[in-house]
Amino acid sequence: MKYNITQYDKDLLKQESVDYRYRLFIVGKDRNVLDTLYGIQSIGTYNIDSESDARRTVSFTLYLDECYRNASLESRLADWIGCDFELQIGIYSNRDGDYVWYPCGYYLITDANTTYNSLDNSLVCTLSDWYSKFNGARNGQIGGAPTISIPNEDENGQPVTIKQTTEGILKSEAKIENYIVDDIGQFYGMPQNNPDYEQYRNNYPAWNQQPYDLEYQAGCTVSDILEEIRSFYPNCEMYFDVYGNFCFQLIPSCDHDPVLLDDHFLQSILVADSSEQVQYDIANIKNITEIFGADYDVDRFSSLCSTSSDTYAVSLEDYTSYSSGDIIAFVPDTANKGSMKISVNSLPAIPLYREYTTIYVDEGTLSPNKTYVFQVKKVDGEYVAYFLGQYQPHALCVLTNDAGDSKYSKSYFAEKYNCDERNITLRVEPDSPFSVQRLGEIPDVKSGDEFENIISDSVAVENSIYYNRISSSVHDVVTIATKMIPFLDVNVKVEYQKQQEDNPSQYIIKSVSNNTDSFTSNITMYRFYPLYYV
Repeated sequence: MKYNITQYDKDLLKQESVDYRYRLFIVGKDRNVLDTLYGIQSIGTYNIDSESDARRTVSFTLYLDECYRNASLESRLADWIGCDFELQIGIYSNRDGDYVWYPCGYYLITDANTTYNSLDNSLVCTLSDWYSKFNGARNGQIGGAPTISIPNEDENGQPVTIKQTTEGILKSEAKIENYIVDDIGQFYGMPQNNPDYEQYRNNYPAWNQQPYDLEYQAGCTVSDILEEIRSFYPNCEMYFDVYGNFCFQLIPSCDHDPVLLDDHFLQSILVADSSEQVQYDIANIKNITEIFGADYDVDRFSSLCSTSSDTYAVSLEDYTSYSSGDIIAFVPDTANKGSMKISVNSLPAIPLYREYTTIYVDEGTLSPNKTYVFQVKKVDGEYVAYFLGQYQPHALCVLTNDAGDSKYSKSYFAEKYNCDERNITLRVEPDSPFSVQRLGEIPDVKSGDEFENIISDSVAVENSIYYNRISSSVHDVVTIATKMIPFLDVNVKVEYQKQQEDNPSQYIIKSVSNNTDSFTSNITMYRFYPLYYV
């Protein structure tokens, strides 16, 4: 949840003289105020970074006044370390004759170098937002059992969703009560990606299921679990907002978002004509993203398959009954029809569906003499075979200026990169200077590490789109220095005209560094390109 910026907020920054104040509250577990820190001349830096789990950090120097000279600083500091901090930044309104206070988040002391200087009676502290409760910086370890297991089905065999698992961890292990957790799942099941997402969810009822069982050893942290959950699908973020809510959602694409700060406003609060820095990270710009997922850890493999009408008859030694979760690789002898079934060792034929759906695999998806993988699942008391794809998930996403380019077609990339044409996405940005037409082919091949979590072609496709957008868009970066904007957040859309350009363009805020000594904000943002997929 982000602060809702109003015209009144922007007008405060356009006053001839802007007066800032800071207040830092010591708050208890129920957020009641226990103490207030006076004498804060500056809070040093207040940083917001969209690429960090601990999104907000603060460093400040507290100059202690007489009320602290007469108290035991050591005991007070010990009390503070066990509590939380709430930061607010105020701007004086000449019109109303009072300060307007803006929420800037909740924090913990995390820096081991928190020090007291007796010469000037000052205290230096470094704070991180509440994610430090998860990652071990300030607690977060889980104990009580040698192994922590989180199944992807409940005791009745019903799918457990990613949202359910996340909320369970937040409540049981992190003791977090205030959270906003979106229903996360497959790419086209998300409203940001598909205007017909509701129909997609109806067609693919398990679109948001936790894809596999999770297992951890005692001593792992809450963030270990949350980060694996976040890795199920690309383009997800977890963070604490300025109101202390834990948020789990897709990183906003901002495709249809309004411009929150226009060029006219930003130009009016720049601190100097030279307050712009432009950077093209050429070395990291890639326009072709190739994803290789996990080599399947299959339970059984069969090269013996014969087709009878609409059924693949697969032979496996010592396989007498279906078991939910079995992953089986086989080599079909013919291309599949439109409503294909599978029978193992004369067991009842079960339908071959697209992953987590009740829709049969499209005719011609499977070719003879190639290895494919399916997973047996029990759904509503009946066994089905979910088609996972080839022996290793493989997908390609290409940045192009023209989907109809006679050279750079899907068939061209399918042949050159040995990738199924169904798993190739053309990401169209007509004006991008980084496309294959303008720069040639610059591939970025991703495999191993977190990509070992990819166990289907559909998720490989989603990852290829996400990482292609990162590698070809977020490296067109501009940084500007403005008056300090305490209500500005990351992953929002603004408009700005570079000094060497004739027209303004749209940008997405990547990070904000607020300097409370100079009363300035250094805003780093990357170019926003409207796009569509083919």
